[in-house]
Amino acid sequence: MIETNLIKNKKIYDAIHYIRRKTDFKPRLALVLGSGLGEFSENINVVSSILASEIPHYPVSSVQGHAGRLVFGYLKKDAARSMPLLIFQGRIHFYESGKLDQVVFPIVIAYRLGIKKLIITNAAGGLNSSFSAGDLMLIKDIINLTFLQGQSKDMQQDFPHSHPLEYFDSTMQQKLLQCASQLKIALKEGTYCWLKGPAYETPAEIQMLKRLGVDAVGMSTVPEIYTASALGMKTIAISLISNLAAGISQNKLSHAEVTATADTVKEQFSELMKKLILSVK
Repeated sequence: MIETNLIKNKKIYDAIHYIRRKTDFKPRLALVLGSGLGEFSENINVVSSILASEIPHYPVSSVQGHAGRLVFGYLKKDAARSMPLLIFQGRIHFYESGKLDQVVFPIVIAYRLGIKKLIITNAAGGLNSSFSAGDLMLIKDIINLTFLQGQSKDMQQDFPHSHPLEYFDSTMQQKLLQCASQLKIALKEGTYCWLKGPAYETPAEIQMLKRLGVDAVGMSTVPEIYTASALGMKTIAISLISNLAAGISQNKLSHAEVTATADTVKEQFSELMKKLILSVK
């Protein structure tokens, strides 16, 4: 049983014990903020904030733009209507350690804190010719070219295989589309491909991915999706198209471009996330 295995895991137990010593806040929805999107936490009326580096065994991101904080609270101005939230300000990428148990550690923590609903965000390169830098894309399907799964022997998890259609919660996806329509945000939909990184793809690799039906490509998110699905969490995932991929854009790719694009759409992203959070029950 998943529950039994998670209780047995000492690293998870230690981390949860530390968090509970710091706060008794009981979040119901978690939001993972990807590259350049960490400023959304400014919209939170913070009840408690914990540095990831203080939590036992918690992996700390080495990537610029990932602050490494767990923020507990409610939406500002809408606290009375807001679901209690846990914001992961930053994430861990597989290429930073090569260990899947570190990548999915925050998701398991969220689950052990009682969270049943999860919103995952990332920054991704756009391959679809109709996309522009700054677009937001609802991930409807995934392609995993790392061929790694979200399981980890180190964490002693025995996750059952999930049918791909069960990865995402259709009700939350529909709510997101409705929120985008009401805000007049042209939300894209598409297939996200996970590659290990950390190098950007070559123009030839991008052409290959396009032929496979990929709309956006990135270096995260899929292990978290696998794990959340196996744990029974209702999940949706959203990509910020932070740049057009190599061979599509003539610009040299850089992480600075990712954060610069995120800065131009942070208000739009924040409004969409706030409206979605308020619509989820």
